[in-house]
Parts: sequence; structure tokens; C-alpha cells
Amino acid sequence: MKKLFLSLSLLAGITATAQNPFVQTWCTSDPAPMVHNGRMYVYTGHDEDGADFFWMQEWRVYSSEDMVNWTDHGSPLALESFSWADDRAWASQTVERNGKFYWYICAHSRISKGMAIGVAVSDSPTGPFKDAIGKPLFENGSWDHIDPTVFIDDDGQAWIMWGNPRVYYAKLNEDMISFNGEVKNLDMTEEAFGSPSMDKREKGKKYKDSYVEGPWLTKRVGKYQLLYAAGGVPEHISYSTASSPTGPWTYAGEIMPLSDTKSFTNHCGVADYKGHSYFFYHTGKLPGGGGFGRSVAVEEFQYNADGSFPTIMPTDEGVKPIANFNPYQKVEAETMAFSKGVKTEQNDEIGVYVSDIHNGDYIKLQNVCFDGNVTQQFTAHVASGLRGGYIEVRIDSLGGKLLGTLEVPGTGGWEKWQTLTANLTERATGTHDLYFAFKGRKGPKLFNFDWWQIHGLPMREVENGGQGPYKAIMKEEATLLAHTVFVPQDLSKFSKKNPLPVLVWGNGACTNSPWEHYKFLNEIASHGYLVLATGYIPMEEKPYRGPMSTTEQQIESIDWAIAQNSDKSSPYYNKIDVKNICVAGMSCGGLQTLYNCADPRIKTLMICNSGLFKQTNRAQAVGGMPMPDKSKLKDIHTSIIYILGGKEDIAYENGMDDFHQISHVPCCATNYPVGHGGTYRQPHGGEFTVVALNWLNWQLKRDKQAARMFKGNDCELSKRQGWTIEKNALFDKLK
Repeated sequence: MKKLFLSLSLLAGITATAQNPFVQTWCTSDPAPMVHNGRMYVYTGHDEDGADFFWMQEWRVYSSEDMVNWTDHGSPLALESFSWADDRAWASQTVERNGKFYWYICAHSRISKGMAIGVAVSDSPTGPFKDAIGKPLFENGSWDHIDPTVFIDDDGQAWIMWGNPRVYYAKLNEDMISFNGEVKNLDMTEEAFGSPSMDKREKGKKYKDSYVEGPWLTKRVGKYQLLYAAGGVPEHISYSTASSPTGPWTYAGEIMPLSDTKSFTNHCGVADYKGHSYFFYHTGKLPGGGGFGRSVAVEEFQYNADGSFPTIMPTDEGVKPIANFNPYQKVEAETMAFSKGVKTEQNDEIGVYVSDIHNGDYIKLQNVCFDGNVTQQFTAHVASGLRGGYIEVRIDSLGGKLLGTLEVPGTGGWEKWQTLTANLTERATGTHDLYFAFKGRKGPKLFNFDWWQIHGLPMREVENGGQGPYKAIMKEEATLLAHTVFVPQDLSKFSKKNPLPVLVWGNGACTNSPWEHYKFLNEIASHGYLVLATGYIPMEEKPYRGPMSTTEQQIESIDWAIAQNSDKSSPYYNKIDVKNICVAGMSCGGLQTLYNCADPRIKTLMICNSGLFKQTNRAQAVGGMPMPDKSKLKDIHTSIIYILGGKEDIAYENGMDDFHQISHVPCCATNYPVGHGGTYRQPHGGEFTVVALNWLNWQLKRDKQAARMFKGNDCELSKRQGWTIEKNALFDKLK
């Protein structure tokens, strides 16, 4: 495969800080965006390397969730897909209807010897695609049937337009592969497009613009907009508007004026995605590129208040990421924000993979979020015909911090794949650009690269992140071993002015894992809390088997939260409300909580299905439990709630005895008749979550609505089915 050798002079105008062109592995043209299932897809042409005309044999697909890291889906459609086509795989567009994807193309027809409009279909946006009808959708031997655009209107009617230097249009039937009526032409007038059709132009008259090719039909604020390449050679992008697809059209002006794009043609498409508006076009800015070696690019823009287009200028910087990239998943190596030197290939077994890797080449991904999840290992699926090489894993720049290096040996063939793993010796936290720098002998091809994954500490999304306003995650932190953290996934919502209160939790039976309580704790976190549970993360639906937890682990949680809030390198810096900490626990965890109750950093206590043993029943305790006597209750210096399972709860007698002995701080005892197991394992923690969350919202967030659950003779909890509540004399004075 032909290699493009990139000299420093050629790279001068395109650097690793740029986003445009957003595909560097191949020359791509005529971008056509389509949004589907929360992902942006872009369908492109493919200019052959070193071409001296529009020699194009296939179409390609790229997609992204963040608008900067693009996955190459290869070429699911080519001239060979159409028995009637023999040359010139030019501009195209794909649309979805009724679960199928229709890819409208133009190509030279071996039947009519002119250009023709065709259509392919697939059940997937990335193919495989096949010719939908086995013949052209339209042809008549003319050369001007190029650049189709398709638009499905609000009433469900689909329209198709194409043409150079005039616009053909037709209605499509519901099946999307046949016409509803005749193919007609738009009136190519000066009012419509800035100048009339070429045969009607007055000699010597200067017109303000002219339609050339590449139509793109869309609609905004009830008005149809037809974007197109305009002006002749070189081309700029203009548009016209109408109240109907059939016109009359009115020229509306330029969108992308002439500028130094290194390409004498241009072709655009627009799409809205995740609250942003994007304008796609092509340049000739790849090394070795130009008018016949084009490269797709994108700019973000905002419509004017009336829905019209602003002026959009091409940039090398391109767009900003709109989401973080997760490295803790299997990532196709052909997903990249920028690359140097590499190409992509595909086969039926592997799909698309990165090839043509030489010493000094690299791949970059933008906005990769490690988010406190410590990097431990790097795994890659690779193949090498003979000599192999190395993959350096770095952050921030090509010469940035080296996390680790994977050695790739010769595997016995360019498609003899092996999965290899290397330890990452340096830690990465927060958001960084991620680089894979390829090293080896100078000159020869080193290896092929299929996919990669960075392994960090375990994490798990519970019940779709919970029902609260902040989607939560359950994970481990390397700086807090033998603990499980429940926290909102998007920490950007929290700050010094809006910090996360803390719930420290101890588990039943002194188990060193919150496997019984993770639904309950995750739900609390989803309402804007940092929850620090004693013990190892429960990744499977089975009981923990291992050593018991200790009382010291709750203190470790408090120490950690305070330290993280002060650590400028921590993702939790200035985001934790260290003045509002609740320590809580169930059964043995409740005993651990009472053992630690004197800690002055505690704002409130929550004792669940627990209470200190009386002298008369201490023999019921399990070995290893903390066993302070009732005098420990005098160390409580905060408000405290008991959440018990009614008289069937084995801890009911101890918990209620605690309640009756506590008179020096506000205290209440609540009961729900479900026994000792509570409702923790029910969806989102069941009824116990309702009471616990209202207590936390009141005591840690000063939520007056939550206070109504407990305060007053007719408090909301007393009216809630199944619940009872008792309060001591100080309780209703609690603010």
C-alpha cells in the first residue's frame, strides 16, 4: 500500500493540535452527516492517493460521539456494489427510514454511458449495503446527474435533488427506492440562485452568484434551505430559501466564502447534534492533498435568530469535544482524533484496522477521561509479519508523560493476530489527550493494530445510574483501597459553591463489601452525594467471602474525603462538602458507626437495623463486632436517626433501647415492618432509601421540604403506609 511520506514542510499547516481535517488516514470528500441513536455518522467519498482527476472507487463511513474522536468504519459500499456502475464514485448521502438506511450515490453507468443516480440499502448505518433495486434509480445518458441529496419532510414526504449545473428534483415514494411522479427541474433564475442558468446569462453582466453543484436540502424554522457549491472554479458555499421544495427559491447569500482551503471544489452538509449545529465541508489540506485529494472538515456554528446561516469560515482548529472519551472499554484502533503516517485497511475477519505503521508515526485521541480511575494495564490486538516494534502510551503530547510501553513481537504474519498486555507504571487521572507513539526500526513497516483497552480499577453502573438528577457510578479509587465509592459520574456539576455532602457507610455483618446495599447507596449518590462504603466493590451478584471490615475504615473514609477536597490534582478538589458528613451503617455497620460517633467531623448519624447490645443479650453478637456498652451513647454529639425493620427485626430491641436512652441530642426512631434485612436490595433501595435520603437532605443540605418528612405531630412519615416514628424531647427543636 502506498505510503505518504510526510515532510516537515508539508506538516507545517497541519499539526496535532488541529481537528481539521478530521480524517488523516485517507483523502475523503463530499461529507454527508447523519445523526442516528445518539451518534454522528459522516458518509464520504474517497479520493485516491496521487490522483490527477476525481478518480474515486468507493464510499466510506466515519462516526463519533464527541465530534473529535472519529471511528473509521471502512468502505461498506463501492462501485463493485452496483452491477451497472463502472467509474466515478462521486458525492452521496445516507438517510434512515423505518429502520433501514438508504445510501443515495452517483456513478458512471456502463448502461447509458452517462452519470446515474443509484441507491443502496442496509439494516445498519455502517452496512453491509447492497444495491436496493439492481439498476440506476435515474439515468438518461447525461453527465449532469451527480451529487444527490435526500430530505424527509415533517409530513413524511421524502424529496431527492441532484445536478450540475441545474437542479433536478423528485418526490420519493414511501419505499425510498422509487419516484412518486416525474423528475423535474427547479427554475434556475437570478432571483433563485444569484444568476440564471448558463444558457440565459447575459454576456458581460456581473451576477452576484451562481449555482454549480452539490445540493444539500434541509429545513429550519419552517423554511426550506438549499445549500450548494457556487461561483464556478474555485467554489464557495451559498444557499437559497423557499416555502416549498419546488420553489420559488430566493437567493440568501454565501455561507462559506472563498478562502485558502487548498481545494478548488467544496461540498457541504449540515446537522444538529446534542444541542450543537455543525457544518461539514472539504478542503485539500492533507499532506499531498489538493483539488483531487480532498479531506473532510467540520465547523460548529450557531444559526441566526431567524434560522438563517451566519458566515462560516474554515479553520484548522475545527470543533471542541462535546463529551469525554472513555478509555476503559474496548476501543477500535481506527478511532482517532489525529494521526500521522498510518493508514487503515479492512477484511472480513477483523473488520477495519490500522496499518502502514512506521517508526515515528502516532495516533492521538482527545479529551480522554481517566477521572480518578487509576490506569493499571494496556492491552492491544496486534499483528506483525516479522520484526514488530513498540507502542508508547503517553498523555498530553508526543513527548508527554509515559504511562507504559507495549512490546510488539513478530507474530508470524500481517494478519496473525495476538492480544498483548503491558503494565502501566505511571498513573493518569483527570482528562488528557492520549497518544500512541509507534517506535521500531527506521524504514520498514512495523505492525498492524486492531483494538486497545486500558484497564483501570473496577467500576460499574448500577440501575442506569439511579433515579436522581445526577447519574451515579460505583467504583474503586486507588487512593482509598478496600472501599467502594458511589458518586455522580459528571463531577463538573459540583464546585466549591455546590459541593457534595458525604455519606460514610458500614455494612451488615461487618462484611468488607457493600454487596447487600449497593442499590440503596447508588440511589443516594444519584441525588448529589459522595458515598464512601466500607469494603471492596461488588462486581457480581453474589455474597462477599473474605475477612471482616474494621471500625477504622469509616475513619479512613472521612480522612480521604477531606484530603481529596484539598488536593489540587484530585478530580474531587473543592467539590466535597467536608462540613456535612453523615456516618451510617446497617447491623454491624451500625455498631461501627456508634463506635466512631465521637469524631467531631461528623454532622449527623444514621443507624440502620442496629443498636448497641444490652448486657442481657450480648451473647447474641457475632465475633468481630465492635461491642461498646450503652455508655457509648453519651459520646454522640449530633442529631441521630434509627431506621429499623419493626418488631421482626433482630436489632429492634437494641435500637429502641438506644433511642429511649438518648436524651442529650435530637433523636428519632423509625420503623418499617420488613425485618432485619430492610429494603436495601429492592430496586433503588426501596422504602429505606426514601427515609434515609430525606434525612440526609434535611441534615446535610438544609432542605426544608425534606424536614417535613420528620417534623411535627403530623409529619409526612407518620402518614406513609407502614411507617411509624418516635421522637425524643429535643427532636422537634432540630432545625
